Amino acid sequence: MPFAVDQVWDVLARPEDYPRWWNGVYLSATRLDADGRRVAIVARGRLPYKLRFTIESLHQEKPRLIEFRASGDFVADVSRWIITPQGNGSSVILEWNPRVEKPIVKFLSPVLKPVFRWNHEWTMRRGERQIAEYLKKR
Repeated sequence: MPFAVDQVWDVLARPEDYPRWWNGVYLSATRLDADGRRVAIVARGRLPYKLRFTIESLHQEKPRLIEFRASGDFVADVSRWIITPQGNGSSVILEWNPRVEKPIVKFLSPVLKPVFRWNHEWTMRRGERQIAEYLKKR
């Protein structure tokens, strides 16, 4: 990404703003507390279902690390956005391995795992493209 790590960190550290730039994936994000540590999310991919989950901020080290966990339709222990300088821009890695707890998705996972993987890859490619567009406009 041709953006400074500070710029990227500022966007990724605010999950309540994800619907502003991650269009068509993050449908809503509502702060559950005054400091924004917990944010209720409604999201979707290309497949016709929505996931409802909460992102809880655990630890942040500006401008390189954001640790969080998820609960609800997605459950993940410690997950991380890792942002590092790369050339004149940034490299972003998302370490996140959620378990899907939404009953219908959980039930269909053994058979439809490749379709769910494709759906996840679609959402991530969309996010990568859209965060770059959002940062260009800022």
